[in-house]
Amino acid sequence: MKRAVKIIVFNILFLLILLSILEGLLFMLVRNPDILKYCPQRIGNMIGYIYVRERPTIQLEPACAQHDPTIGYTLKPGACTFGGREFMNRYDINSLGTRDNEASLQHPEIIVAGDSFAMGWGVNQSDTFAKKLGNNTGIKVLNAAVASYGTAREMMILHRLSTDGMKYLIIQYCGNDIDENREFYLNHNYLPIMSAQQYKEYQELYNDSLQYFFGKYLWIKIKKRWDEIEQRRGQSGVVTDRDEIDLFLNAIENSGLNLKNVTIIAFVMNGRNPADNKDFPAGLKKKLAVGNYPPYLKNMIVLDFSDQLQKQHFYVLDDHINALGHKIIADTLTRVIETRRTQQLSDHNRSNQ
Repeated sequence: MKRAVKIIVFNILFLLILLSILEGLLFMLVRNPDILKYCPQRIGNMIGYIYVRERPTIQLEPACAQHDPTIGYTLKPGACTFGGREFMNRYDINSLGTRDNEASLQHPEIIVAGDSFAMGWGVNQSDTFAKKLGNNTGIKVLNAAVASYGTAREMMILHRLSTDGMKYLIIQYCGNDIDENREFYLNHNYLPIMSAQQYKEYQELYNDSLQYFFGKYLWIKIKKRWDEIEQRRGQSGVVTDRDEIDLFLNAIENSGLNLKNVTIIAFVMNGRNPADNKDFPAGLKKKLAVGNYPPYLKNMIVLDFSDQLQKQHFYVLDDHINALGHKIIADTLTRVIETRRTQQLSDHNRSNQ
């Protein structure tokens, strides 16, 4: 009997030691991106998943964001500093609550809509693709992107602008936009907005997520595995008669914005895995080619950056693009817009002959 007890105790101690070692390894990698960059991509993805669940989040930082009764939240006008383990940047916020100056609000010709990728999470303001695009073309560009906005809210914030001069609308899509776009669709093209109390509760949960406790990272991995099992069993998720691309297009078409004379340029940005950034543009092009959509949607320019943006264009821990990645996007957008403008000028001159 005593021997059996000793074996059980030994096995329990061995398991605890093993789990402690695993937790220690995860702890070291989450806090040392310089070590992580030499690890295989699979390990990098695993550690990145953990980091995302405890990293600083700008839209919940009181110094950088505030509740908004009609759109949930915006960035807080003024200036703040925000960063993570791999970067620290200053944010200059205009009265609209987006990362740009006041002058950009006056009849911009190009408006950038999107979430944290387009906002410039992880890069200086001068390095965002919106700012570089303006410098490249000499055209007034407004960066109206806000972290965590889905397509529905990206369109909603534009109603606060003078869009009479808008000729180009650049929409950066992300796969997590689907939840907001689905809710917009299911509520008959209306998006319920969180209250000030709900926003405060999210901030409290966020503050808790920043705290570390022993076993936290193992628990995150266990919970991820459990959620995957639940998804395979079909016990989670909301099913609609619209797929991801339908919901994206629906959010634009039913935004209430006058886009008849606007050229829309769209691309997807889901993170460092190229495969995650390839399916959406291909599917969007196919759907636009065969679907019955208004001209401003049918003529949408869809870009695919899956072959251009590589591992070195992203942070190691964080899944956002760095300054080099923003430059690639800005240069591509510049070529597309300049080609479009040249063609339009040629068509205009030909019509006047």
